[in-house]
Parts: sequence; structure tokens; C-alpha cells
Amino acid sequence: MTRGTIGRSAALGCALVACAWSAGRSGAAQDGTPVVPPAEVVVTPEARDAAIKRAFAALDERIWGMNEGGSPQKQYAIAMTAWASLLAGDKAERAAKLPARAKELDRLKDYLARYVETVAREYEKSDAAAARAKKAGKAAPTEDAGDAGLGAAFGRPAQYVWPLSMAAHFFAESHARGKDKATAKAALKQAIEVLEAAQQPDGGWGHDDATRPGMGLPPIRIPRPGGDDLVYPPSLYAAGNCALSALGLARAKLGLKESPAIARAFAHFADWQNGDGSFAYDKTQQRKGSGTEAGGASALEVARTPGAFFALLCAGAPASHPAVRAAAKAMDAHPEWWSEGHGSATLNLQFAALAAKARGEAAWAHFRRLYFPRILASQEESGLFECIAEAKEPGVTNDTEPLGGMAGMGDWTLHQKVYVTSIHALILLLDRAQTQAIPAMPPPAGPTTGAGANAGGR
Repeated sequence: MTRGTIGRSAALGCALVACAWSAGRSGAAQDGTPVVPPAEVVVTPEARDAAIKRAFAALDERIWGMNEGGSPQKQYAIAMTAWASLLAGDKAERAAKLPARAKELDRLKDYLARYVETVAREYEKSDAAAARAKKAGKAAPTEDAGDAGLGAAFGRPAQYVWPLSMAAHFFAESHARGKDKATAKAALKQAIEVLEAAQQPDGGWGHDDATRPGMGLPPIRIPRPGGDDLVYPPSLYAAGNCALSALGLARAKLGLKESPAIARAFAHFADWQNGDGSFAYDKTQQRKGSGTEAGGASALEVARTPGAFFALLCAGAPASHPAVRAAAKAMDAHPEWWSEGHGSATLNLQFAALAAKARGEAAWAHFRRLYFPRILASQEESGLFECIAEAKEPGVTNDTEPLGGMAGMGDWTLHQKVYVTSIHALILLLDRAQTQAIPAMPPPAGPTTGAGANAGGR
């Protein structure tokens, strides 16, 4: 997800909308202390489980009080907390005395089902209005750009691709586990309808539907450093990673055949992939040359690539697909960058963790060795986590560091910590439970090595 300042609409979606270019951060907190804790922190199963318990307690206390409109932080955090709660409900996890989550899981599930239904109904209203206009011989209804897209948060969902995709992931996992399959089936069907409708003509996805009046960010211009500007891109690879992975799993759980939407998405990812296998922010920043010719992939490009690798495989791409193989090579060259990102570094870390888990024990052990010490050391006394992005490379932002222009927007930093905590909770649960909806993915081609203390598993 991305963030930045692009006028009134951006103020509503401040946490998740951004310019495509941004100056890098120093990698240090405001008091000068390092953002990333020492890698020498030793992680034990007991420490991991204690962190999970504290995270759930913090989420249960704060998640429901988050702002409902504008930014989809709340909906995204609820989807991630529900997914983590589902994993915590395994018999083995209950035996380990993790917190009982059944009651809270029902509340989270019901909220997500209503949210998915609400977005689906907006599309139904839009389709009905267009049909009425066509029957009357009139042009399709339009809205002023100042009131469309993110501004529509006052009356309907905004930036819904991100949280709706994660809700679909939750319901796919719930369906795979046989949990309230009727609710899961209905939600997955609606999620498929929305994600396929929101796919852009180029085969990708953005925050929402930029081609449909009132349902997406209008084609406004945003500034970039140096005084130039650009039209905000309707398709972003980060959003595409969310949407394609969710669409693929949702269709698989319902037993649906491959759709034209997935075929278009495969072409989108393959045709717009950088020459070195990594993925740019959007089409305008694609690099055709190899890593050597282009100076090598940036931290941002590498960090975005595990999400694309994960999405392609969730959608049914074979391991031999050229885009999958190239992505694996690019992301495995710099695993130390998986925690970085622009707008939401933690989103990239989420996909890197999911992909590592699906790639087998060795890949997961490598991820755990690199990132669990940093994740656990970032937990506050409150139980909330801070983002672990070092933010030393150009364009990288840290999710929980103060962002300019957020004054008067409520407790933005607290809400960011809730968002980060929901993702970290899921990542920690992956060490205890195996997902059932996500397919197995090809392991790394070479040995998995990297810095970091050993973090014990189960």
C-alpha cells in the first residue's frame, strides 16, 4: 500500500496513497537510535508465543476504535487479525495455550463479510445506474473528480482493493479449513466479482477502480521531486500483488476455471516485469535492461518482487513460468531487502513471509533467521509492533515513523502500529501453523544463507 499527499482525496486515504517517488529516510528514529534492533536477539518458541499473545491483546483493545472511512487501514488490519486468529485456532495451537480466539474470530469474520458485501453492492448500484442510462439513451453517469474515488469515502468504500483482497485470503483459508463454508463461499464469490470488475484495462489493479466514475481515484496529477508532475497511475504492482493472489485463491477454492481476468493479469505481470526479474512501482518505471545494464535492482524493486512471485503462483502460474523464475532469482539475490518498501514496507514483508512459508522448511527457516529477531525486538510494552524497515535506501519509508502532513488526522502513528501489528501477528503464527489454502511454491534454487540469529521453530 502507498501513501503521500495528493490533495483532498489523499487526506482521506493518507496512509495508503502516495507519490511514486520519495526521498529516502535515514534509518534512524528521531532521537538518533537505530530503527532496526540488533540481529543478535535470540528468538525462542516461548518468546514468539508471548509476543503473539501480547499482539492479540493489543489488537483486540485498539482495532475496533480505528477510523472507519478514508484510509482502509482498519479493514486491512481486521482482515490480517482474522487470518492470524484462524491460524491460532488450530488444535496444536490451542494445546500450546495460545489465546482463545473463537469469539473474537466470529466478530472479525462478520465484519469482513459485511465489508465485502458492501463493496459488491456499490458495483451493483453502479451497474444498475449505467444500465438505466443506456436504456434512456443517455451517457453513463459521471462524478466530479473532486468527489470521486477516495473522496467517496464519506458515502462508500475507498481504496477497497487492498483490504478486500486480504478478506478474500482470509475466507479462502477459512473455506479450506471447513470453517463456516457458507459465509466463506458467499464472500469469495462477491470478492471475485469486485476484483474482476476492478481490474484495469492493462491487466493490473490500483487502489480501486480508476475507470469507473465514483468507484476509483480520478486521473488527478500529483507532484514529483524537481517540479515535474504525473498522472497518478491506475495500476500499481503492490495492489496487483494483493488482488491477483486473492483472485487466484478465491477461484480455486470455489472450483472455478481460469478466467480471462487471470490471463490478462499474467500478461500484465510478465510484460511489465523488469529485465532483471524484479518489479517496478508501475509501468512508467519499468527497466527493460538486465540488472548489470541498469545498475541493479533497487531495494524497493526487490522488496516488491516476493509479492509478485506469490501472486502469480497463487493464481495458478506454473513454477516454470519465465516470470516466476525471473522473480525468484531477483528476490533471492537480496533477502535483506524484503522488509523495505515505499508506502508500506510491512506489506512487502507480509508477502515475503507467505512466500517463504509456501516454499518449504529451508526457505522458512531462512526467513525466520533473518526477520524474527527484528520483529520480536520491535514489540513495545503495549504489545504493538513498530515497522522494522531500515529505510536507508532511496525511496524507502518506515510505516511507523511520523509522516509529514498528518497533523490533525487523528492518532495516525497509533493506527499505523495497529496495522503493522496485525501483519506481524500473522507472520509469527506462520511459524506455528501451516496454511491450507496457499499452494506449495518452488524452493530457492541455491542454499539459503543470511545474517541473523537463529530463531527456533515449533
